[in-house]
Amino acid sequence: MTVAKNRQKGLSTLGWLVAILVGGFMIMLTIRVAPVYLDDYAIKKVLKSLDTKPGIEGASVQQVREWLDKGLLTNRIRLEGEESSVLLDKGKSVAVEINYDRRVHLIHNIDLVLTFEHNWNTKSQ
Repeated sequence: MTVAKNRQKGLSTLGWLVAILVGGFMIMLTIRVAPVYLDDYAIKKVLKSLDTKPGIEGASVQQVREWLDKGLLTNRIRLEGEESSVLLDKGKSVAVEINYDRRVHLIHNIDLVLTFEHNWNTKSQ
């Protein structure tokens, strides 16, 4: 009657190494991508805050652009000129379109491209 004294319990050295590598990669990915998503969340909040502005229904394109720029500046978010547009929509309502991408460097020659799109219109009267 042979009893197996050394039964394996837990991970081997190679198993631990793989687990640490995968965990490290996930932590690195989170650290690099999280700030981009936090900025996007702030942009959503700025667009949502436009609904609470007094007189937004009758606001001009220039006023909406000012409010948008102030909200982005407060959150230290910089959008290039072609990434955001404020225009007069059909029916004389003001519309805001924000379409942008961010490139995040991961490893050596591997980049991650994140694309975001946001639209906002004044509520119909």
